[in-house]
Amino acid sequence: MGGRSLLRAGLVSVALALLGYGIFQPLEADVRWLICLWLSAPLVGLTVWISQPPLPRSLTRSVYNLGLVVLIGFGLLSLQLLRQQFVQADAIYQYVAVGADGSTTSNVRPVLDSQRVLRGRIIDRKGIVLADSESVGGFARRTYPLINSYDPAVFSNILGFFSTRYGQSGLEATYAPYLTGERGNEIQRIQEQFVGGMQRGNDLVLTLNAELQAQAATALGERTGSVVVLDPRTGAVLAMVSKPGFDPRGLSFDPSAKDWDAENARIGSYWAQINADSAGQPLLNRPAQGLYPPGSTFKTLTAISALEHQGAAQPNTITCPQEYQPDPSAPPVVNAVNGLSSLTGDPASLEKVFAYSCNTAFAQYAVRLGPQLFGDTARNFDIYPPQKAPSTYGEFSDLPTATSLLYVDPGFLNQPRGMADTGYGQGQLLITPLEMALITAAVANDGVMMRPYLVQKITRPDGGLIIEQSARSIRRTMSTDIAQTMRANMSAVARYGFGKVVSTYVPGIAVGGKSGTAEHVQNAPPHAWFIALAPLDSPRYAVAVMIESGGEGSGAGARLAGEVLAAAFATE
Repeated sequence: MGGRSLLRAGLVSVALALLGYGIFQPLEADVRWLICLWLSAPLVGLTVWISQPPLPRSLTRSVYNLGLVVLIGFGLLSLQLLRQQFVQADAIYQYVAVGADGSTTSNVRPVLDSQRVLRGRIIDRKGIVLADSESVGGFARRTYPLINSYDPAVFSNILGFFSTRYGQSGLEATYAPYLTGERGNEIQRIQEQFVGGMQRGNDLVLTLNAELQAQAATALGERTGSVVVLDPRTGAVLAMVSKPGFDPRGLSFDPSAKDWDAENARIGSYWAQINADSAGQPLLNRPAQGLYPPGSTFKTLTAISALEHQGAAQPNTITCPQEYQPDPSAPPVVNAVNGLSSLTGDPASLEKVFAYSCNTAFAQYAVRLGPQLFGDTARNFDIYPPQKAPSTYGEFSDLPTATSLLYVDPGFLNQPRGMADTGYGQGQLLITPLEMALITAAVANDGVMMRPYLVQKITRPDGGLIIEQSARSIRRTMSTDIAQTMRANMSAVARYGFGKVVSTYVPGIAVGGKSGTAEHVQNAPPHAWFIALAPLDSPRYAVAVMIESGGEGSGAGARLAGEVLAAAFATE
């Protein structure tokens, strides 16, 4: 084989590899596909060009070259249409785009098609039916039996909405093919086409404890914020509260309405109401999509990193001065409470500076660790630098989930003050409440971070099992010894440190925790955070609470976490 033949074979192979890789990229990676498509064009053109005998300069040559360009362009267009109308047709049909405020944009055609389908039920772990469907004059109407016991808005961030005008969101969107019976119930669908009858979709059985969800929402009250409760042993989501919420009935079309135009106008009015600036973004699922500075709860990760890299961090050789200046050209790091060294000792231990939440100590730890070691620990918990962050957090696929970020501006951690601020939970950190719950759960589960999941199983209308999820680990994030040490540190917070109020809500049960008071906007009250786990000797609950502009984490945050833990034990 000659050199020209080898070159042709190489060019064709590279072009085919690019096209094969790009055409199967998910919809969110359209830019990657287009790059592959355009990179393949000159390779194909060069292959064709060198395959033809050389032509003298003439009109024939010019026409030939122009024809080659047009042919390649037509080929690119054909490949794009092939991807859209064949390879990704189903994904495009079902695609739901989620805005920064939690609002969704989706294809209403599958929603309209499913108006004659009794969507499957959504049921909590104890058999409480949260959502159901009923037939009304040949059409299906989504119903919410939970209204007999609970406020439906408490469950809105999980259930989502199903609307003929605005598409679907939440579990209604993620599991739409199962809820409509398009997947998992194919034989019944074929039977119904021949014998008639209204198609019924499959049921979702959740890990959610509806009573715990309701009590956690009551504890949060009218405040804006989040509550997450996980089973650290399995990753099962037991509660996930987001406030404010919305009433999914407000977006659900009622086919029994006498005036359908008026019914659509009602839905449009409610949509405008919940999307108004004054509504507080009720469509945003704050536990999974909200990104916030985590405050001192993030000292948990800094402490883990210090224990992993003891040679660099020297965790038990630390001081707690009132001020620490890592960069002479920048303002110093300052403790929120004066005279902490009298409580921590000088020198201090990791347990004492963790219990009393000493900013200057954790700033020193971070500077000692440096961006590489600290960043490795953060990445192990799926906290990413922006250039490596996926568009969504893939380990929790039941609901749209934002990716937590270690910083925003490139090179931020290369600045000593940036490194120091990140170490005590400020800097440019943007973390979801779900991520803080996962860190807490990993400490509780001897260092193994479990994949969070909300849907336990999917069943057919006759009860037959289609899919059942089981506990699955993401990875080991720390050694068992480090996890045990961190539980002891968190116990110190709840026994004598800045967070001991959490223990008063569950008397007789050993609790571990960490408070967080996160500055976010100048002259605004800080966010109040608290993470907790219990019982300490064999944790069954990992909790993360966050109250937007709620004040002190050791006060409001600890009280909320204590109430949530009390509810978790009471509703077992």
